[in-house]
Amino acid sequence: MRRRAARGSQLVESSIVLLVFMVVFVGILDMGQVMFLCNVLSDRVRTGARYAVVHTYNATNIQNVVAYNSSTPGTSGLFGITPSMVQVSHYDAGLSTERVQVSISTYTMHFLSPWLASSFTPGPFSAVMPMESGGAAQ
Repeated sequence: MRRRAARGSQLVESSIVLLVFMVVFVGILDMGQVMFLCNVLSDRVRTGARYAVVHTYNATNIQNVVAYNSSTPGTSGLFGITPSMVQVSHYDAGLSTERVQVSISTYTMHFLSPWLASSFTPGPFSAVMPMESGGAAQ
């Protein structure tokens, strides 16, 4: 009789430990996903700003570079980024303080775990760089 009770308690204890382990594991995956996508979005706006300062200013091309990694439109954006999520601002055109700002503020992440919010909007992610040649030969 004692042997049967021991097996039952082991099963209950194992299921509790497994449940706690799975909750922690999925939580770690969610936090890793958030950190990864934040890094990706920061990199995408820096890439767009860098493209803007070394090429002739064109907001559509900059949005395409951020979304598709190419100045021409593609079929699907990197990690679900679309050109409509990218805002491009050009300040002080023609002056020595000329600069460009590229930002993403409407990207939505979706979590793996069911007990967290189903989606999360991080950011905004922004990069500002001074204009260099603007694509013109000097």
